[in-house]
Amino acid sequence: SAVEENNKRYQENPQLYRTRQEINEHIFGTITRQWGYNHTNLTGLEKVNGEHSLIMLVYNIKRAINILTVPDLIDKLKKWKSPYKTKGVIIFRRLYLSLFMDLIEMNLTIAA
Repeated sequence: SAVEENNKRYQENPQLYRTRQEINEHIFGTITRQWGYNHTNLTGLEKVNGEHSLIMLVYNIKRAINILTVPDLIDKLKKWKSPYKTKGVIIFRRLYLSLFMDLIEMNLTIAA
């Protein structure tokens, strides 16, 4: 069975599983336990993947804010040079910055 195969792989290389737990499980623990995101209201693989991608985007933005601070992150985003030469990326970048600034302002308004 799949459980037996997984147990066998774990027994063969327990350090690999410990490393995985240290790296990956922390992220999901934060999202499920601290944020309370433990299920989705959407159905269908595409919709659930989209929702999960948004949650991961928020996690990464919050992590970047904690590491860089908001002004530094905004400065880096403004200076970012896309490796892609399409007009769509430029539009996306402007939209992303606009949404990001709106979120920051909304969060500061709620916190105040």
